[in-house]
Amino acid sequence: MAGQITGISVFTHCHDLGGKIWNPAIRWANKYAVFVQIEDGMGHQGLGECWCFDTAPDALVAFLRTEVIPYFLGTSLVDMADISDTMINRATLTARHGILASALSGIDIAMWDLQAQHADQPIWKNILPTCNGTVSLYASGGLYGTGKTPAMLADEMVGHAQRGFRLSKMKVGGDTIEADVARVHTVLNALPPDAKLIIDGVYTYSADDALRVFGALPCDRIEAFQSPTKAWDYAGMAQLSKAGVPVMATEAEYRPELHEKLVHDAQIAFLQTAPIACGGISRVMALSEMVADTQTRLSLEVSSTAVALMAACQIAAADPMIAHVEHHSVHTVFFDTLRLQRHPNNRHSLPDDPGLGITLPSTDVSTAYSTGDDPIAQMPR
Repeated sequence: MAGQITGISVFTHCHDLGGKIWNPAIRWANKYAVFVQIEDGMGHQGLGECWCFDTAPDALVAFLRTEVIPYFLGTSLVDMADISDTMINRATLTARHGILASALSGIDIAMWDLQAQHADQPIWKNILPTCNGTVSLYASGGLYGTGKTPAMLADEMVGHAQRGFRLSKMKVGGDTIEADVARVHTVLNALPPDAKLIIDGVYTYSADDALRVFGALPCDRIEAFQSPTKAWDYAGMAQLSKAGVPVMATEAEYRPELHEKLVHDAQIAFLQTAPIACGGISRVMALSEMVADTQTRLSLEVSSTAVALMAACQIAAADPMIAHVEHHSVHTVFFDTLRLQRHPNNRHSLPDDPGLGITLPSTDVSTAYSTGDDPIAQMPR
């Protein structure tokens, strides 16, 4: 049967970043990626990616093998969403909510890939046939680095503008407030006058300190202040929103009740979410419905591979509630396989290929798990 899941494989990739770059929360050494590939009875393969910020992918791979994949193997494609919902409800007892959200994100993206392949359409057209298949991207980088001066940072950010990005992101919070404000001014002075920045505090500041940072910058040049406070500081984010700070929060959150608080209580400007962390394309669509009648718009986080980027672009191209998608300049695994066509004003066209618009390269990935004779995968559920 075309809609029956006959096999599921898990692949991993390690990106060696050498420990020479960092943000206020983490110094990057090795960055792992975990992919899920689902096969159906007609030989189609759907591809998805899971959120993986661990020091190694082993725990996520094991969780996929024993706690997730057996529930999908042999089922119908049309039943996969209901199976996911059942597993999420069951997590109240298992207390595995976070890792389950990551695992199901990869499953969901692969499911959408398969569905669109069956329809012989890209995912964006399968969602909304009347859209034009373009997406707004911003360049992301501006990390701290060994020996990296403000002038070198400015050169990096100018390079994004020269490639056509009029919106880019840089980190703050890794130095004193005065030094970081000076870094931002150095970048703004070097950028074209019409270029804007997203500044990312990586959960570093108190609300009062974040307000000091924002107040020292030209507000018309700042598109958003990402993660300006601790992720749980809804009162602080509400304080900043009331003061006119365009708060963006919070990339890896997956809990619906906390998304509600960010939108309705904190009244943030941008609800940022990673499709590979929050539950996949299906969950992003639900978030879009949630923010439709509010002051908040969505912004999609991508900090891993071209698979995650294409998943974000596919849904963003079909949804006007999504303001922009992150296009990283550091986490760029498999970016050489992308076929995005640049247009003015940060817009990019997606390919017309059926499904996700990207396949997993045959090299530079390791097979971590594949169904078949695995007794766990064949256990009745």
